[in-house]
Amino acid sequence: MFVKKLHPKSLKIAMENIGTDKYGQKIMSKKGEILIFEIKNLSLSATMILKQEALSAGGDFATPKECILAKENFYDGILIGTSLQLEKIINKCKIQPFGLKILADKIYPYLKKKKYFSNLPNLMVIVNVTPDSFFEDSRHTTKSAIERIYTLLQKGIKLIDIGAASSRPGSDLINSTEEIKRLEEIAKEIYTHNLFNKAIFSIDTYNPQTADFALSRGFKMINDVSGFENPQMTEIAQKYQPYVVLMHTKGTPKTMTKLTNYKNLFEEMDIFFNQKIKMLEDINIKNIILDIGFGFAKNKDQNLSLIKNLDHFSYFGYPLLVGASRKQTIGLLTQRDVANRLAGTLSIHLFALQNGANILRIHDEDEHLDMIKIYEALEKNFDTYSL
Repeated sequence: MFVKKLHPKSLKIAMENIGTDKYGQKIMSKKGEILIFEIKNLSLSATMILKQEALSAGGDFATPKECILAKENFYDGILIGTSLQLEKIINKCKIQPFGLKILADKIYPYLKKKKYFSNLPNLMVIVNVTPDSFFEDSRHTTKSAIERIYTLLQKGIKLIDIGAASSRPGSDLINSTEEIKRLEEIAKEIYTHNLFNKAIFSIDTYNPQTADFALSRGFKMINDVSGFENPQMTEIAQKYQPYVVLMHTKGTPKTMTKLTNYKNLFEEMDIFFNQKIKMLEDINIKNIILDIGFGFAKNKDQNLSLIKNLDHFSYFGYPLLVGASRKQTIGLLTQRDVANRLAGTLSIHLFALQNGANILRIHDEDEHLDMIKIYEALEKNFDTYSL
């Protein structure tokens, strides 16, 4: 007899290899994935019912030890179960009172397959035409930016994010006239040489006029670090129907470091994304990408919590973007300056991929291309498991 411990992701192919019945594979695959949900402010009645329903399905609902005394009107808890168990729990909750139907509706999307488009590349490379971006090596003149774009195209990079205004913490906003002046020759090169047929060019801007300028010259994506705060940006999106990066933030780059107080970070981000997504969907924008805004109005611990629990945002059904490249949180953790934060960047970005990120916004394409190759090889290995 020989026993080998498998990674949960290897379950499906392992069952195929031993000849398990197809219907049995479908059922048992759901038993191989554990999902955990933190639930806040659940009424006492709902708490008691959920505990019983979870146990009867083979899962569990962890509650504070004082809950047995039933002295409070509301309790927090942790719901634990496999996909199959949670399906049973959800079906029971749908016919229960005390808000449990609402709870079932909130959990159900996590059990569905994501609906997002899958034709986007997983690396977005940054090209800054700025004199003051926080990473010195990412700053370009017009000439060097154009050279950089051709280099990226030669390497097969399919998503290039071009910005002409720094959004580093503490930076001042600039007007669109200055932005467009910095972008003019670059946009001309992209448009006249049809480079937009070789890659998706994203305009990193908070100015609607700049977005309009870029999209009229072959750019196909708006990356608005203000989270579409300006209504005119929505009008530009409606006009061109581009890909849209919707980033969570508060305030401006000048003020955001003072705006890190949240009663519940994830709840506030959910409210933000729900409102903004509805706004974009109402004007028929379908290609939405959600950016958690790593480092934007968030401190070190909040940034790390977002990476660890990134899959929380998968229920929206849109691709998730993470841009932690060389940012301050990495410096605080490693005690290294911006120029020496590549290893930390790769670590966080790999963890982000494992936790549900679909796109990484990066400075260093060579190292990330290598990392992606390793990541994809390991993911593929789960699908080619053999005895």
